[in-house]
Amino acid sequence: MKFIEEATRQIPVYAAPDVLVVGAGPAGIGAAISAARNGARVLLVERYGFLGGNLTIAMVNPMFTFHDIKGRQVIRGIAGELVDRLVDLKSSQGHVTDLTFDNASMTPFDPEGMKYLLFRMVHEAGVDLLLHTWAVGATREGNQLTSVIIENKSGRQAITPKYVIDCSADADVAAMAGAPFVKGREEDGAMQPVTLFFRIGGINMANLRNWMKNNRDLLKDAPTDEEIDSSRAIAFLGLKQLVKKGMENGEFPKDAAPRILFYELPQDGQIAVNATRLQGIDGTNAADLTRAEHETRVQAWEIHKFLQKYVGGFEGSYILDTGAQVGVRETRHIRGDYQLTEDDVLANRAFDDGIACGTFAIDIHPPEGEQQIFTGSGKAVYEIPYRTLLPQGLDNVLVAGRSISATHAAFGSSRVMATCMAIGQGAGLAMANLIHQGGGTVRSVDTVALRQQLIAQGQYLLGMPDQQSADPALVLNKGEGSGASASHFNPFKDRSHG
Repeated sequence: MKFIEEATRQIPVYAAPDVLVVGAGPAGIGAAISAARNGARVLLVERYGFLGGNLTIAMVNPMFTFHDIKGRQVIRGIAGELVDRLVDLKSSQGHVTDLTFDNASMTPFDPEGMKYLLFRMVHEAGVDLLLHTWAVGATREGNQLTSVIIENKSGRQAITPKYVIDCSADADVAAMAGAPFVKGREEDGAMQPVTLFFRIGGINMANLRNWMKNNRDLLKDAPTDEEIDSSRAIAFLGLKQLVKKGMENGEFPKDAAPRILFYELPQDGQIAVNATRLQGIDGTNAADLTRAEHETRVQAWEIHKFLQKYVGGFEGSYILDTGAQVGVRETRHIRGDYQLTEDDVLANRAFDDGIACGTFAIDIHPPEGEQQIFTGSGKAVYEIPYRTLLPQGLDNVLVAGRSISATHAAFGSSRVMATCMAIGQGAGLAMANLIHQGGGTVRSVDTVALRQQLIAQGQYLLGMPDQQSADPALVLNKGEGSGASASHFNPFKDRSHG
């Protein structure tokens, strides 16, 4: 590789906030709002021109999973408030049952309504914003990160915060500051594939529901007429054999997922499609991302044509839009003071320093092959320990979101957007507490007091008094079905759920 030498230059300091949050995805939103509401001066930096990360940029839909199988809402706080306000805007159906019967609840939403509401909530909290801006470097003195270098249309600048919450999804800041990390699976570095979500409009939903009734055996768990008719938002999963034939005769992209999965959105006749897939992509490598953006958009076009031909209700439909960026599931996991494991997830494990709950399935899209690991959501409710946010070797940095310290399998559960927003809320409150106490390292946070504060601010944690009743409409009465029609399997089926 050839190199050039760049002349030494002075970089102007743009801002010196109490807390710098890098990345405005679900974790960054939770962190920024939480820290600002609790009195910290917060600057939120985002590389796109709007907020939301995978919620809006990659258009991942719906949100999973706020409830356990008994209908209890175990992710609340800022994430719960967001959903309530989306419902008020008519930009979400709220928490609804999942017709695929593997998730205790799902929460569809309109991405444009989400963009609007996130700006409102961040502004109301008093967060300062800087958009169209990349974090490109970091400086440190000992274990203290002293600056984050940014670049945008205004040039190269620096931010000198007291504390940093890295919500970049790829642990970019922590990595640039020299914190240790692992990519993907520890044994071989393999990462989950990427997916480009896209929206289809112009669907005749009545015809689609009738088609599902007439072809129920092609769908996962063969839903009944009553289940299809009563569903407030269609969740469609299956067609494995039809897709296989489509791949063989050139009607379906060979590298895509070997099944069809889509979800009904709040607007009439619209769905979000989760069916493109591309393996072998490193989401921290620009050349890989370039290939992924191209190939998954080709896949989206072909998948839509396939749906028009074989599924009722799609005859007059059209692709409404594709994500501004391909959705990246997995890249770096920091090496933290504690590593979340699949045993923690499956055993309903609580922690003395737990700051958020998760209840999504261990969901691993295969780094190789076809079959997807899916354990079913809501069966176990576990806590995310604060220690998983602590990058080794750094004293004023937290990492929140999908790049916390977790094994490849545990990450399959903790990576989802509702859980990430809850993690961000805990991180933001922890940093605000440090500001109020006049400083200290991220390891000096009183996590017992932090847990009590989170409960007081609407979050749910294990072992704390809970006065909220379960939602009977979201009790998951159906047992685990067969994943054969969806290329799913559960290698953890015989493991205890607590």
